[in-house]
Amino acid sequence: MQTEGQTAEGRITKAERTRARLIEVATRLFQEHGTAEVTVRRIAAAAKIEAGSIYYHFSSRDEILRAVLERGVGDARDEVLAAIAEAGADSSPLVRLRAALAAHLKYTLRHHFSSRLKAIRHLPKRLRDHHMQQERDYAAIFAGLLREAQRKGLLRGGFDASVVRMLVMGALTWVAEWYDPKGPLSPDEITDELMGILTKGIVK
Repeated sequence: MQTEGQTAEGRITKAERTRARLIEVATRLFQEHGTAEVTVRRIAAAAKIEAGSIYYHFSSRDEILRAVLERGVGDARDEVLAAIAEAGADSSPLVRLRAALAAHLKYTLRHHFSSRLKAIRHLPKRLRDHHMQQERDYAAIFAGLLREAQRKGLLRGGFDASVVRMLVMGALTWVAEWYDPKGPLSPDEITDELMGILTKGIVK
């Protein structure tokens, strides 16, 4: 099926390339300066196009921000699923969970994902709700691994898997707020620390 921005032959159009460039530029500006400081005019200047031309691709600055957030979650999802696949479908769900969490952490550190999450509350409700559905779909990957571990009897009873998932993902997402790449621990070692807490707390 032909997607938006593609020709009947499947080639990416100039309009789609421009839209992708605007998202890329806006992502960098939001990361460097914060969402409150970045205007449509500033995005246009950085992308080297006329400010008015942006409205051919996006109806507002908030639409650009939503596109940035959506691409961020989509890219994180791709990396997490790739890590799970690399761990192997026959591996323990806890092994796959560890791989997924490590991929999530590495993505958040590279792309300052926590700062993007702060921006969600500034979106109009209609855009925020749309984005939050994407967030829920992403979180479902981790929830599914925890449920599989429960079914296989790998988790102790008495814990709410949804709460565990939110606490774990929240903790890793906000590592970017304190992580020092020159510090003593690598992202993989931080993930191992968290898995150690989990396995001593909720795993048999």
